[in-house]
Amino acid sequence: MKSLSSFRFGDFLLVTEERKLTRDGIELPLGARAFDMLSFMVANRHRVLTKAEILDAIWPNIAVEESNLTVHVSALRKVLGPKALATIPGRGYQFVLPVEEDTLVPAPDADKRKTAFPKVLVLPFTNTSNDPDQEYFSDGISEDIITDLSKVAALSVVARNTAFTFKGRAIDVAQTAQSMGVTHVVEGSVRKAGGRIRFNAQLVDGATGHPIWADRFDRDLTDIFDLQDQIAEAIVTALRVRLVPSERVAIQSRPTDNPEAYEIYLQARYHHTRLDRQNFAIARRLAQKALEIDPKYDLAWALLAISQTGLHALSASDDHGLHAAERALALNPDLSEALAAKAFVLAGLGRFDEAFELHERSLELDPESYDVRFLYGRSCFQTGRHADAIAHWERASELSEADLAATSHLAMCYRATGQHAKVLDSARRTLVRAERVLSENSSDSYALISGVGAFAKLGEAERAKQWARRVKAVDPDDPSIDYNIACAMALLGETEAALDTLEACLTRVDPVTFSVWVGQDNDLDALRDLPRFRRLVRDLDARAVAARA
Repeated sequence: MKSLSSFRFGDFLLVTEERKLTRDGIELPLGARAFDMLSFMVANRHRVLTKAEILDAIWPNIAVEESNLTVHVSALRKVLGPKALATIPGRGYQFVLPVEEDTLVPAPDADKRKTAFPKVLVLPFTNTSNDPDQEYFSDGISEDIITDLSKVAALSVVARNTAFTFKGRAIDVAQTAQSMGVTHVVEGSVRKAGGRIRFNAQLVDGATGHPIWADRFDRDLTDIFDLQDQIAEAIVTALRVRLVPSERVAIQSRPTDNPEAYEIYLQARYHHTRLDRQNFAIARRLAQKALEIDPKYDLAWALLAISQTGLHALSASDDHGLHAAERALALNPDLSEALAAKAFVLAGLGRFDEAFELHERSLELDPESYDVRFLYGRSCFQTGRHADAIAHWERASELSEADLAATSHLAMCYRATGQHAKVLDSARRTLVRAERVLSENSSDSYALISGVGAFAKLGEAERAKQWARRVKAVDPDDPSIDYNIACAMALLGETEAALDTLEACLTRVDPVTFSVWVGQDNDLDALRDLPRFRRLVRDLDARAVAARA
């Protein structure tokens, strides 16, 4: 039996000829590009590698965006630990773990190679509470179980955005497992009533459709974190996977130890992705309530910053969110959501160079975060980087099936890049999502205004006007709603109506934010040559200059 050269670092063994990375004899899941990147970085571990060098080595003769690089860096950090790859600001990356080179290992016989590892699909837990408003809670628990299992390197876990496409659907588990190539499926239900919570969960063998583990848990709500840990560890045990100490610590780590603050934060998250004044205000109020309970809740500080910035843009708050973003970063300097939140604040203040530095750091830390992707895309759009905005907003729309903002904003980028079929496609996607939301809550203001824009892009004037009347009845005073109605009227050729609505709303918003946005918003292009519109823009720009001064 011949021997193979390899690299050992910590508990890991990298055998390049075999294209294998193992830990304690168990092969770890790595995609082909991620493996190539790891091999390249280990071989060149004695120096800092620029992003251009890595891109050229891993994707030779192929033009790819830097976001591909950050996705694979994140994948490697997940497997190896967050400190394996150091980010050198302004330069690139370096592999920094101590390495023993040319460790001789026997080449295993083909029939004895240990290559199998469980691949798990966690289906969204069903909300069996009598209150449909508790949906945020069951979704939050599902997301946390996915996150916990994803911390185990010997497991491959289907991403949250893919898993949530099954939300509310009855499926054949064995058939779904076969079509997706997963070995196991987790499914269950959550019932929350008062201060009690009941979980039913089971782990199903994907090949047979038969449960290999099932249990029911009845607990006080105050035990929610212990319960999540217990469920995750029970699944890992049933899969016969051994947790190393660092993984056990990672699973048990929580951004807050207070269940009440956690539940309030889950409620706030639902509202903070909906970009009208009413939802921003609700998200801000809930985040503040969570912070009253736990002042060290870093995620709540980041969410508060985003909500305050949104309200500041609509002249509904004097606080632009910078203090809250910095509090979040003081508590956790590597929190991707906090970096994205501060970038959003700085972009709102017109400080885009600083914002993009933070966006890039947040993307490196977590390219699978909705906040990271959506807010990065927003700054890209505001500075005319339409291709980058498309990449980030498409990913954001995939990461959240409830997203309306990224899906609707994409139409502007596709129009700017001449992709007219995709303008219509994004409008249809927005409409499907808006109608799904309205089927549960017919007065959802953000779903209504998103639908107004979608109908306008599709040329359905009467339905756009009907939904505009509906949303104005729900919230007659929100300038963001008026602005979006003005955009819809401009798209439909209703010039005077668009200008009347625009004139009424632009005096009620933050001029710095909106002078940038109006300059990029091609929904308004039909108005740009009109003297009245030019006057409105001059007035807005003058106010922005004064505000910056």
